[in-house]
Amino acid sequence: MPARTRIALLGLSVGIVLADSSVVTIALPEILAQYDVEIETLAWALTSFNLALALAALPAAFVARRRPTLVFAAGAVVFAAASLTCAFAPSFGVLVGGRTVQGVAGAAVVCAALGLLAGATGADAPAARIWAFAGILGAACGPAAGGILTQLFGWESIFVVQAPLLLLALAALRGVRFTPTFRPLERPHLGANAALLLVSGALVAALFLLVILLINGWRLEPLAAGAVVTVMPISAILAARFAGAIRPLWTRAASGVILISGGLAALGWLPEAGAGWTVPPQLAIGAGLGLALSTLTERALAGRASQVVHGGWTLAARHAGVVLGLLLLTPIFTADLERNGDEALAAGTAYVLDSRIPPLEKLGVAREILAAVDDAEAEARVPDVGQIVTERGEAPAYTDLADSLQDQLDRAATNAFSRSFLAAALLGLAALVPILLDRRDVSL
Repeated sequence: MPARTRIALLGLSVGIVLADSSVVTIALPEILAQYDVEIETLAWALTSFNLALALAALPAAFVARRRPTLVFAAGAVVFAAASLTCAFAPSFGVLVGGRTVQGVAGAAVVCAALGLLAGATGADAPAARIWAFAGILGAACGPAAGGILTQLFGWESIFVVQAPLLLLALAALRGVRFTPTFRPLERPHLGANAALLLVSGALVAALFLLVILLINGWRLEPLAAGAVVTVMPISAILAARFAGAIRPLWTRAASGVILISGGLAALGWLPEAGAGWTVPPQLAIGAGLGLALSTLTERALAGRASQVVHGGWTLAARHAGVVLGLLLLTPIFTADLERNGDEALAAGTAYVLDSRIPPLEKLGVAREILAAVDDAEAEARVPDVGQIVTERGEAPAYTDLADSLQDQLDRAATNAFSRSFLAAALLGLAALVPILLDRRDVSL
């Protein structure tokens, strides 16, 4: 098999596994509706995968440094089987179980792929760059790919598609001859891995909460939401492609962190509801993602004799960061969502009572809105109350009330995410501490 084909297949496997960290994000509302669980419980569809991957990464790396072909093959087969289990899960518990198995198997695939890439490229440095770029591309493209598949074929298709793609990547093992080298292990680069953990935690807001805001808060269809968040991977790809022009490395990493945190802060201070307002912050976050993750991964692996093991450290750090972000941000988001919902309901009631619609109509409108809000709370989304009002009449009084009510709810939904985005921005800025402490090292 030509080396370029082998490299492409190995990169594909890394991208698919790491896309799984965020690929189901846009499908979460559909999953919520199907399994009827609380939104805090729903987060385990993401947390289980990332937690399992973080815990399995280092053990998988130690095994993969000796037997990468066996580990890669076993991981790909188990990952494919777990993906199909998720696609046809009869309950949310089975889905979470399948996601957990995916995380363990995914750790095996990604760690083994790093060793196999070194053999395919002939050197550790280019293998690390390809491995890091494939991971960035997968993580950034996950929400957009999930939105397209969910809208066109249903959320189950996300997992159905993964299985044959991972099995296709097994062709990369054809003709591989691997001779393990047993070089002494070195201490992991604590600064780079600590920064990776904090940056990954901050990115949860961009790859998880932003999508929830677009779909559940502003009522976009999954395909439209997926189109909106394509801004991030495009920006990340361009930034990673031209990142080498920024020297020294610590400057590049710090620049990426500042861009991520600035973009998240901008999402926390959106002037009004509207997908267009999220585009400039997404450009900043995507560029920061491309700069920071590529640089910190390069730093964590540079000069390490046993690169596969150190790849396991970076993988564990990244996905432990995702779990940290989910655990920190989900309670803030859910509490703010409940508080802002109550405030919006009170304000909406005042709008109805003060409106110019006939007095006898006010009671009926209020009753229908309350019913719509109750139904929407069960699905953790903002109802389209404007349509409820306009269906009762076309006079200007109805139109004005509909606009006022929907604007109030959209504002409440936007505000409900504000503190979470700002908390994520602070979490990202914390990554500057290990980066700046390492700047004295001439290699960084």
